[in-house]
Amino acid sequence: MRVNNSGNLSVKYFQSYFHLVMNTQGMNHKEARNLIFQRFFHQDPMLRGKTTYINFEKASKSLEL
Repeated sequence: MRVNNSGNLSVKYFQSYFHLVMNTQGMNHKEARNLIFQRFFHQDPMLRGKTTYINFEKASKSLEL
C-alpha cells in the first residue's frame, strides 16, 4: 500500500489497517503493530508527523485485548 507524505492519517484509518493486516496476515495485535510501525514510520515515530503518530497509537490502544 502506498502512502503519500501529505496530510494526517486518522485513527479510523489505522484501525481499518490494523484489521486488514491481522485478518489477511493471520497476525495478532502485537505483530500487526510492529509491522505497521515499520511500514509507515520506518522506526521513526515522527517520520509522518506528530498527529499521525498519535493517531496510530490511539488506534493501537483501541484494539488491544
